Amino acid sequence: MSKESVPASAGWLLDDFSIGDIFFASPTTQFRARGGADTLTAYQPATRDAVQALFARAAQHNITDAVMFGLVPFDSANPASLTIPARYQQALVPERQAPQDTPASGQRRDAAADTQRPKVMSRKPVPAPEVYGDMVRKALDLFAQGDVKKIVLSRAMDVVLDRPIDYERLLPDLLARNAHGYTFAVPAWGLTATSSHQADDAAHTSDTAAPAPSGTMVGASPELLVRREGNRIYVNPLAGSIGRHSDPDVDRARKEGLAISEKDLREHSYVVNDIVRILRTYCDELDVPDGPSVIGTDALWHLSTYITGTLRDPEVTALDLSCALHPTPAICGHPTDLAFGHIRDLEQFEREYFAGLVGWQRANGDGEWALSLRCALQTGDRNLRLYAGAGTVAGSDPDSEIAETATKMETFMRAIS
Repeated sequence: MSKESVPASAGWLLDDFSIGDIFFASPTTQFRARGGADTLTAYQPATRDAVQALFARAAQHNITDAVMFGLVPFDSANPASLTIPARYQQALVPERQAPQDTPASGQRRDAAADTQRPKVMSRKPVPAPEVYGDMVRKALDLFAQGDVKKIVLSRAMDVVLDRPIDYERLLPDLLARNAHGYTFAVPAWGLTATSSHQADDAAHTSDTAAPAPSGTMVGASPELLVRREGNRIYVNPLAGSIGRHSDPDVDRARKEGLAISEKDLREHSYVVNDIVRILRTYCDELDVPDGPSVIGTDALWHLSTYITGTLRDPEVTALDLSCALHPTPAICGHPTDLAFGHIRDLEQFEREYFAGLVGWQRANGDGEWALSLRCALQTGDRNLRLYAGAGTVAGSDPDSEIAETATKMETFMRAIS
């Protein structure tokens, strides 16, 4: 039981995808694994001991060249969902086709295809947009007091569809929308319908029949947190964004405006400076660009800084370093500890795996961990909770933050309905 061969001509590894299966694709590599009774799982905080114990169990089950896939929650003290499948496939990604309804293209998809997609039966914002606006105003009051400089505030949308999700349609659409990102469908273990706070006493491991997942986190994140290859690490924080536009001239003007936006550059600097401060404790060499570049998805332009480094200690794994950086100011705020506390006070729902980590890792510590953004949690076959967040700093406008989070959630909605 181990890695399975894949034909050189293989396309996307998505055939017969079902709940409990695993898919993860970076800009260059894709993984696919099927769920089953021989899948090993753990639902507990993602400590080094927990990860090593899971790989030790894989060795006992004669799983060679094992790969662990995982979801780490926003609050990493809560249980993570870790999975080692008995068999998996790995292949290069095929050429991606752009979706036909991107803001930059202005095109719409074929009407016949719409009849095969789920229809939205209901939407319920959590909280209502005006309440989210009030949260932003409370954050602005906190900034005026001077102790905290940035708070990332999120909201959700509970969606009920008229039919089960078809992952063989959804995932290719997400892949096309974010060709340079990280597309995933990873099972979540043990979540309740109310709060992951209740999960502290529910940690489990499974050596035999894997339990049915309580949900699936599915999405297309634009943001790599850490990739490790041997002693080399790669980190790509994003912070500061603006929606794209179907008019090429307006779209270009937005991109150019983002590159010089004082508010967005300030927000980006909080993230990069904090990440670099932590990385210097782990790396002998660190290459940090003088300033950010602008990169795009189908829906948004982002400020991006690509950082590379050399680990001082080769025993530090990709997940170790990711957990040391998490939560970054990009998805929490600055200073992080103060922002984290304010998020707990201001937000009216549990983030659970949203704005956490999603990725994979080998026993030697190599792997990739992205931030779980532009995503949704599926529970049941027709229920979804969509998530989005926006970085709030002094000078932020509540209406603009409402619009930004709506744009981020619509990226997912366009893919599914």
